[in-house]
Amino acid sequence: MPSKHIISIANQKGGVAKTTTTAYLGAALSRLHRKVLLIDSDPQANLTYSLELNDEQKEHAQDNSLATIYESGGSLTDCILAIRDNLHLVPASPDLVMTEVALDTSPETLSGRPECILSDALKPVVANYDYILIDCPPSQGMLTLNALCASNWIVIPTMASVISLTGLERMLEQVHEIVHGEPSLNEDLKILGVLITRFRKDRTVEVELEQRLRTLEEDFAVFRTVIPDRSQFELMGELQAHTGRHLVDLSMVSYSLLPYLTLAMELEKMLSQKQPAKKGV
Repeated sequence: MPSKHIISIANQKGGVAKTTTTAYLGAALSRLHRKVLLIDSDPQANLTYSLELNDEQKEHAQDNSLATIYESGGSLTDCILAIRDNLHLVPASPDLVMTEVALDTSPETLSGRPECILSDALKPVVANYDYILIDCPPSQGMLTLNALCASNWIVIPTMASVISLTGLERMLEQVHEIVHGEPSLNEDLKILGVLITRFRKDRTVEVELEQRLRTLEEDFAVFRTVIPDRSQFELMGELQAHTGRHLVDLSMVSYSLLPYLTLAMELEKMLSQKQPAKKGV
């Protein structure tokens, strides 16, 4: 890889498969022999729960989660769990709920630069990975802001629905403010692409909205890869259906993972055609 890529998976609208995308895209990239770090920055901790940590990892995560980075300035290295070869995780814990409250109501109590806490924490580990994928909460609060300030790319999952496209519009506004605000919080942040998820090609309204999205004269790309509705399983439900098998060990031709393998290859091609990111975290 010519450079390291820190990618936020973000949309202030819930239910658009942010966590699913983070998990399966990370698994797909690791299948392509890339070194991947997943960061669970959502207080719901669905990404962490979906990866089925063993008892030792669960115990470790209680005292060494993303919340500890924000609240005590702990080392990110101490929080990293090995899920499988080439795939690591910084877990979330229930404590992240109160961390989010503190960040949104009194951020100055945590840091003089509260929007840069995650960016600063990543500096010692970024060189160890080809990709760092951050699963963001469905909000525009400080946890999302930290993720976007730490990233050089953002992938925005969205459904082909009017409500979801409204969420996309708000996400684009936030990115513009971060990049072009006075002062700029992260001038190197770029939109890598918008990802259409949970798509039903048998629904006329979704097909029409997809076509509309692809013809918008906006400064962002729409991934050619579309994630079909059939691949959007409940993560825990899928794990239960494959008793004893880990999420990232599911068949490479499973309905769940295959679209994300296609996405991973498209993503790598897109990045190879772009200028190396400037961000040196």
